Amino acid sequence: MRQLAQRLTPTALTAAAVAGVVTFSLVASAPVGNAAARPSSAYAVSAEGQLPLPKTPYAESPDGKRRTTSALELPENPLISVRAGTATAGNDSASVELFDIVVGPDILGQVTLPPELKQQCATLPSTGADDLPLPDIALPDLGLPLPQLSTNDLPVKNLPDLCNLLLNPPKSLLAIDALNVWCSGDEGGIDIGALTLLGQTIKAPTTKEGATLPAAPLATITVNSQTKHSDGAFTITGLSINLGGGAQVIKLASATCATPAAPKPQPQPQPQPANDAPAQLETPPTAPVPTPVKTHHPVTG
Repeated sequence: MRQLAQRLTPTALTAAAVAGVVTFSLVASAPVGNAAARPSSAYAVSAEGQLPLPKTPYAESPDGKRRTTSALELPENPLISVRAGTATAGNDSASVELFDIVVGPDILGQVTLPPELKQQCATLPSTGADDLPLPDIALPDLGLPLPQLSTNDLPVKNLPDLCNLLLNPPKSLLAIDALNVWCSGDEGGIDIGALTLLGQTIKAPTTKEGATLPAAPLATITVNSQTKHSDGAFTITGLSINLGGGAQVIKLASATCATPAAPKPQPQPQPQPANDAPAQLETPPTAPVPTPVKTHHPVTG
């Protein structure tokens, strides 16, 4: 596993605090009524909503031949960045490799602290400050499709945590050093590297563990979503990130396995009967030349 090129600045947030802004859930296999045939395919990143992103990079194998495509970066956008991504698709197989994924870069670094809050943070006593109430401060537009947020929506329980979060903001909403997804036939799996959420390193749930954290105002993250389609295809998606209650949905590392469609039968030429020339009539033999016969006729008179 490759390490992030730039380590994120840790904060004092605990996993319990992070759970206050993000929901984790695990989705098992579920059939979907989609009878349309599809080829094997794979893509690294896509996004739908206020900031759409096409499937990048994208590979497709309609004939079962192995095809691979790579991208070193995504189109410039404020939503997500990726250092490298590779998508591969073949005969009933597909895979994706992603490295250095950052969602919501510098999301809290854009917050301008009110002078009175800065002063209050600077004068906090070393002990006995945990019971100080949180000030309700409206957060500015963070450059992401999120609902209007305030400090009450942040994963903090007291004023010291709030001061630490805003004075030492994390570099992103979510960062992952590597994400690999694969499928073969109707089976698949994922491999997630170090995952950092709002500056706190957490362990993503696996298929055996599963986890659902409380409802969250910032994001809902679905891990290892698997779908069996009615046409026999199988799709696995590493991470689905729902921001702002559906305003923006990001999908990371999705692979679809399918067998290539049988080629349409080509009309075969029908054999034509032999067109023989009509039989020639035989020429009748030449009649023999008659031989004169000399005779005498009686004389009458």
